[in-house]
Amino acid sequence: MPNVELPTGVDLYYETQGQGEPLIFVPSTAYSGEVWKPSQMPLASYLNLIFHDPRGCGRSVPTQSVYTIEQMALDIVALMDHIKLPAAHFIGHSMGGRIALSLAQNFPGRVKSLIMAASGSGPAARPGSDCIPGLPHRLVLDMVEMGFEKFIYDEIVESDTFFTKEFRAAQRDKVEDFFKIAWATHAKLDPFIHLCMARHNFEGTHRLGDVQAPTLVLIGEADTVGSNHIAQSKVLVERIPGAEMKVLKGQSHGFFWQAPEETNQVILDWVKKQSEK
Repeated sequence: MPNVELPTGVDLYYETQGQGEPLIFVPSTAYSGEVWKPSQMPLASYLNLIFHDPRGCGRSVPTQSVYTIEQMALDIVALMDHIKLPAAHFIGHSMGGRIALSLAQNFPGRVKSLIMAASGSGPAARPGSDCIPGLPHRLVLDMVEMGFEKFIYDEIVESDTFFTKEFRAAQRDKVEDFFKIAWATHAKLDPFIHLCMARHNFEGTHRLGDVQAPTLVLIGEADTVGSNHIAQSKVLVERIPGAEMKVLKGQSHGFFWQAPEETNQVILDWVKKQSEK
């Protein structure tokens, strides 16, 4: 589909796949909507999947030089208005969860249900040095020492962040293929820094009690590398009213791509359950 110029200050790329209950995917830091293909495409047989490239990522070009999580949530609301979609189910991965959370806190009527996938609510919910707002020291140091592309490659292919050690040893080709898909439309260095600044300056922990949408906190049991997402997920499920938690055994941050069949079934079961209420 072509880009659309939204009144929020971004020329935004999006596409829709399938039909049925609408499910909006919000990707992780600097990723475009391409990362959901082909892993999540089987869901299009049952749901109306809505993918987009957040501002500064892939094919979406912002007209503003300051990025915030709240801005990116407003971009999605403007997109929903453009396609005349009054409400949808949301799944946000990592930073995408923060964007979806902001939308749920500020536009509760637009969110049918929410899946917080390997995500968190801000520095107040994080341990150690990560509880300080702003770019983490380890992120800046590693990127300067490695260089940008090597930094992203290492995070995806060489570390335990996205894929477990066992999976990387047995399925190296799949991990390399995912890096190629992600890197092809990954945010460039300039917007990447803006996106990381937005991610680490967002604070939604104090308003978790405002979330009205049924919420599933989805997390891999091994997602403890870097900023411990297990710990952040526990804060979400403790403070969001009625939130449920699903832990995927043997998975880390990238369970969408390491275990797509299992992940897709969890997503489908959740959306069907919420749609029947």
